Order: sequence, then C-alpha cells, then structure tokens
Amino acid sequence: MNSAELKLNLINKITQITDVVQLKELLQLLKFQSDDTVYHTTEAEKKAILEGRNQIKKGEILSHTDVENEIDEWLSK
Repeated sequence: MNSAELKLNLINKITQITDVVQLKELLQLLKFQSDDTVYHTTEAEKKAILEGRNQIKKGEILSHTDVENEIDEWLSK
C-alpha cells in the first residue's frame, strides 16, 4: 500500500468515527507525532527515573505477567 492509499484509508476511517473522545485522542496523537520540540524533564521526573533505575539494579522488578495479575486482582475487588 503506497502513501496515497494509506492517506485515503485513514481519511475514510476518520470520517466514520463519531465518538468525540476518540477524535480528540487521535488529534492529540497526531499533534504529538508532529511536535519537534524537545521535552525537558523536571527535577521530580529525573528523581523518579533515577529511583526506577536503582530499583532495576537491585532486582526490584516484576514481570509483565505479575503486573497483569496484580491489576486483575485489584480490578476484581
């Protein structure tokens, strides 16, 4: 599928969307993808990243399956 066909396919899909929330989310995604500004992390974000990296180094991690199980348990309460 070439770019012209992809664009037409996208246009057709978008015109079929009636949910305003979905349309806003799609617009936000497109804006994000085309935004070339550099994101600067805050000190709090840098601290959280460092904390996460330290947890990984210490082995304080969960597998994807474990996380899914925790979410399932939380949602079933």
